[in-house]
Amino acid sequence: MNSRLSARASAGTRDAVTGPMRSALLLATLVGCAYRAGSFAAWGHDFPGRRTTVGCLDLSIERRADAPTGPVLAYDLGNRCDRPVTIDLETTSVVARTARGDLAMVPYDPDHELRALPLDGRSVGAEAIEYRLASEPAAVASVCVDASSVVASLTPDWQCFDSRPSVQPSQIATAEP
Repeated sequence: MNSRLSARASAGTRDAVTGPMRSALLLATLVGCAYRAGSFAAWGHDFPGRRTTVGCLDLSIERRADAPTGPVLAYDLGNRCDRPVTIDLETTSVVARTARGDLAMVPYDPDHELRALPLDGRSVGAEAIEYRLASEPAAVASVCVDASSVVASLTPDWQCFDSRPSVQPSQIATAEP
């Protein structure tokens, strides 16, 4: 055993592993934590909802219980590639199917937090967004989202979800002061 390594190890320092061995351990750690293409799972949890793949993105979309003012869609995202992919949930195409036909929906984003952002290679992300009709109110029979528009793909991939019961204001948890 090399005296430098044994001196560090016996001193109890964390950098007792040096050179190529440190690189191999770092690589093993990073690969073990990276998203695996097609798994639709991260950290031991499966992505709930309807699954599709658009380019580098494994995407699962689930319609959750409606908020009192509109439907809620949850997105679980896994980047199956080694390079970043731009995710744009602000401009994702979402429509409501109503008795009057298909009507455009917009994300409810009062604080203007939604914007296109990169999802690093082999990384995951998740977001739940409430949507509201862009025009006057109407009864929504189902909500459809073009999954390909999440990454600005030109090949449409429409996923439709039937109506879900609304969450009543009394069911929303509030923080105690």
